[in-house]
Amino acid sequence: MRSKNLMIALGLLGLTLMVAPASQAQINSNVATVNLNAVLAESITVAAAPGLVNFALVGSGVSAGSAQVTIDTTWSLATTRTNVSVYAYFTAPAAALTDGAGNDIPSSAVAGSVNGGAMGAFTGASPFSGASAVTIRNQAIGVGTYNSSSSDTLDLQIDTTGLGLPAATYTGVLNIQAQAI
Repeated sequence: MRSKNLMIALGLLGLTLMVAPASQAQINSNVATVNLNAVLAESITVAAAPGLVNFALVGSGVSAGSAQVTIDTTWSLATTRTNVSVYAYFTAPAAALTDGAGNDIPSSAVAGSVNGGAMGAFTGASPFSGASAVTIRNQAIGVGTYNSSSSDTLDLQIDTTGLGLPAATYTGVLNIQAQAI
């Protein structure tokens, strides 16, 4: 009876092994890697609108520009930069506007009001011109402002007092440029 019981037990054990799934150990693959490289290049851009300001000049006096200029500056700079400056300037101080026939309006007769401040003649220095600029913005930058933007306004006027200009159409280009140092 003992051998019979042993035979039954062995038979049941064999059936159990055949029916039960074999236990499986985990197997893991190697680790694959992907290197990432993201570059945020330094940049500084300026946009100005409108692209045309008209003046109805008077023979001797002050004439306001037809529209306020909005100047938007955007920058993304390295942590080595400490300052952003924006300048409006003329390339030829003696002839900011000209009629092409030798009659000129100097930059000293053109004035600008930055962000509603006092009018100032275009006689200041900038890195881009001699003595024909107005500073629009001079801003220290640091943590939190290395990637930022600003919006400024510029109202313009021309004073023809003492210029003795003949009737003509006078044209010129006002440059607006930013610099980060």
